Amino acid sequence: MKTVFLDSSVLFTAVNSPVGGSSKLFILKNIQLITSKIVLTEVERNIRKKLLDYHLERFFLLVDKIKIFGIEINKVDLEKAEKIIVKKDVIILIQAKLSKADFLLTLDKKHFIQKKVTNYVKPMKIFTPKDFFRTKI
Repeated sequence: MKTVFLDSSVLFTAVNSPVGGSSKLFILKNIQLITSKIVLTEVERNIRKKLLDYHLERFFLLVDKIKIFGIEINKVDLEKAEKIIVKKDVIILIQAKLSKADFLLTLDKKHFIQKKVTNYVKPMKIFTPKDFFRTKI
């Protein structure tokens, strides 16, 4: 079974749009969705700030379908990643890489879908949910 690391943009969008591509990930049987505690904290904070109460309920339903982990990040990892991606995304990039997932899914094309980032996380592949569905995993 392939593993898919979700970044905060994908999880937030899945919560906000039940019929979009990000939401469809949660009904696939042939993948294991994973994310980090930091992603969950960020998404929950944004939901509480920007969306309605029922979105928070949906968030918790979706979280039940995700394998959650916490990974220690060391100074060496931080220094490497800071040369590759903008500061706000450093922790997520490191956690995705250390998760050893097969895929990282993001809607942040500007920062994540860049050659230097894809080289950093190899053999993991980075896609948007839309492009992930096109790969026919």
